[in-house]
Amino acid sequence: MGRAKTRILRGYLLRIFLPALGASLGLFALILELVDLFGNLWRYLAQEAPLLAVLKVMALYLPTAVSNGLPIALLFAASYSLASLYAGNELTVIFGSGVSLARFTAPLFAAALALCALSFFFDDGVVLRTVKSKNELSRQLLNQKSSLSNPDVTVIARDGAIVYRVQFYDDASMSLSGVTVIERDDKGEPAARTEAATARWDGSRWVFGRVRRFERALDGSWNDLSYGSWTSERLDERPDAFRSQNRDLNELSASELGVYVSFLRRAGLPFAAAQAERNKRYSFAFTPLVVVLLAGAAGGRFRKNVLLASLLTSLIAATLYYVAQMITMLLAKTGAIDPRLGAWAPLVVFIAAGVLLFRTART
Repeated sequence: MGRAKTRILRGYLLRIFLPALGASLGLFALILELVDLFGNLWRYLAQEAPLLAVLKVMALYLPTAVSNGLPIALLFAASYSLASLYAGNELTVIFGSGVSLARFTAPLFAAALALCALSFFFDDGVVLRTVKSKNELSRQLLNQKSSLSNPDVTVIARDGAIVYRVQFYDDASMSLSGVTVIERDDKGEPAARTEAATARWDGSRWVFGRVRRFERALDGSWNDLSYGSWTSERLDERPDAFRSQNRDLNELSASELGVYVSFLRRAGLPFAAAQAERNKRYSFAFTPLVVVLLAGAAGGRFRKNVLLASLLTSLIAATLYYVAQMITMLLAKTGAIDPRLGAWAPLVVFIAAGVLLFRTART
């Protein structure tokens, strides 16, 4: 009989929670859509962008709006459900019947855990593709151009054995201008120096033009050689290494970020920002669990104005979580702290605080 009673009470909670979640998610997604639209509306009007194209931009942004609105919608739905039951003294009756707060709210935590997994795969599989398409279409409508060409580039390859110094990389033709390549031996000593006016990528290696090359002989002397065209199998660092690294990390999936971090490490380029973003993809997926925990912990702590006080307290706690994550991520991306610490520390701290507050909540 006890289990049947618990199932009935949990079903009653879900009948309050699920409609509230759907309504709040729709509301917050709409607000985010309007914020994005009005933020660019004057630009669309200035460029005389077609209405259908603008509507397509909004449609492509919808998955992002749903993803960003889910945590706050979940927070409001959980807070509203519990606070309304507290306000109507229904939870007092439920607790008096022997059902604890933890047992009663178990469906909310089950839903939160399911949404953690769902949101990660939704973000990684749907949101990233649509946001990339949305950004490309928006740039076309606003006549904004992005270039991966890069001036004044230094790339370290093969674990420091080869160093490229390039005056300019042209991404359209995948070519280099003003190239100097230093090759080092196992002891780190210079073994060869190649100076070339140009270099082009043939699909597997760089082919240098108008080359002057210095090679160290076994006796320590240097040979001065000249070539009209010259290449080597060792000089195979891909053009990606020379491109402008101002890439939008939000357009890369978790697996792509892993490849990108490995590339930056190999090329001797700063990788803290990309590594922090990759860790954040996993830690941020647990946000639904955090907000439900905070909502449950705040629900039973007020005697007056229960609904308003619970919503306000939950919102403040969630805001502190987001602010803490922003600060630690900023420190991680600048290299002040470890990227993993920056991504995971707020989650661990707020889950621990939420568990502590939840255990001391009125039940």
